[in-house]
Amino acid sequence: MRNESVLPVSIPKFDDRRYLQANPIATEAIKSGTAKNAVDHFIRFGIDENRYQLLRREPLTLAGSVERFLVSESGFCLLLGWLADEGCESSRLRLLGNDFNIELSSQNIFRNARADVEQAIKPGAYDYGFVAFGRAASRSLLKQSLTFQVSATAGSFQCKITPEIVSDKRLMDMMLQIVATSEAHAGREIALAGFLSGAAGDSLSELFQIHVNQAAINPYIERFRPRPGTHSFVTILFGSTEPVKLQPMLFRAAKLDFGEWIYVCNSPEDASQVLCLAKQMSELYDVMITVIVLGDNAGFGAANNVAIERAASDRIFIVNPDVYPLVSQAPLLQPVLSDGNLGSTLWGGLLFYDDHNLMHSGMYVTADTFVRRNSLNGLADGRAAAPVTKLLRVEHYDKGVPFNADNWKSSKEVAAITGALMAFEKPHFEKLGGFSSRYIYGHYEDADLSLRWRDSVGTVALQPHIRLVHLEGQGSRTRGEEFRGASIVNRYFFTFQHADYFDQHLPKLSRREALVA
Repeated sequence: MRNESVLPVSIPKFDDRRYLQANPIATEAIKSGTAKNAVDHFIRFGIDENRYQLLRREPLTLAGSVERFLVSESGFCLLLGWLADEGCESSRLRLLGNDFNIELSSQNIFRNARADVEQAIKPGAYDYGFVAFGRAASRSLLKQSLTFQVSATAGSFQCKITPEIVSDKRLMDMMLQIVATSEAHAGREIALAGFLSGAAGDSLSELFQIHVNQAAINPYIERFRPRPGTHSFVTILFGSTEPVKLQPMLFRAAKLDFGEWIYVCNSPEDASQVLCLAKQMSELYDVMITVIVLGDNAGFGAANNVAIERAASDRIFIVNPDVYPLVSQAPLLQPVLSDGNLGSTLWGGLLFYDDHNLMHSGMYVTADTFVRRNSLNGLADGRAAAPVTKLLRVEHYDKGVPFNADNWKSSKEVAAITGALMAFEKPHFEKLGGFSSRYIYGHYEDADLSLRWRDSVGTVALQPHIRLVHLEGQGSRTRGEEFRGASIVNRYFFTFQHADYFDQHLPKLSRREALVA
């Protein structure tokens, strides 16, 4: 029914017959009772759809700006700017070339808050900023001057843009920095959920995979004092070389046999120092140390995959560069290191702050709920407009709890274990395809491996005789907002991958069970 409270509209020269001929849908609406007659249908629907020639509207010119337009070597693009389109229905964003145009869908666009624009235009809870990110079908198509065009029912905006040509890695890091530093009036978590769950998230993951493939191709490998071994330690270095000196020294001082120790150097600028220290420690303590140098930071997961593929043994112990022995607990650990097959279990251990206080005894998965805040933006994407989004989060059991040895007389099954300390048989790891390289740089790939392991291989459990100290966060130097952005993105990727599994297996993922022999 027509709303009688609206302002009346009269159109003296309206041609009913012409309108109905041009719009068959109006005839159906009249028959069904949705509209009284042709002019009623036009007033209620046709005006907004701009259908009738006699009443064609001249659209307004929207205020806006494209501040940066970047195109990478592989054809990924990033546009940053702002648009004063408050009150408009969903805007259509396009890139126009001489003989082509590219549609930027809502899945490629993230609207963010811009305090500077609010101050210049009008204050209020409206996200004027926009971030458009995606990949063109051709590497070279966007490497030319283009027209950026925005069209909405109420108005339009367009301007000429010329791309900055950058490397894939620079564009990827910029995108991650934006994720880390942007805010949205509806809530960053809500806005990013719609952005990362579609084409933009897939493009970002694809961009990182290209980077990984380039960084990990043809690594430089040097083995010092090679020999047969029963087990291999794997440690990933980034921005730090001290662990190559301290870890072998302290493990040997605690009378712990680490077999082969593989150090993967994720920062090639440190390679010379790492190689020098590895040679010195190998000769000083007569131990086997292998150094693998990658072309760039391939991230935690990919670097481990490279090392494990080249390990001299099948019994693998992943050890963070900030993990060291507890001398008082070393007698319990050595039998585990020298024991036989680790079976089909993905093993973790007990990590300590010091001799008396636990840091980690397994991980569990929980979820946080984020409710959409008040915002003046009309979000066209149904997922982005959802009033609630849930994100999975991984937490550690017993963090900061005083250690009680009586509680740890046997192994315990857990939902997940930290990548700071893992032990497993290489064939099972390879069966799963190793760590997923979808997770950018680091975070959540250890929980991802744990869930996939439990689903396809065997149990995930704590071996209480593995007791080491963890100087959390001191093993690598990840400085820069891109690493914080990667952690945020990875949380979304982890949620998209495992939310259904979490819902189905909540009891096992949120509590610890006794391991059945």
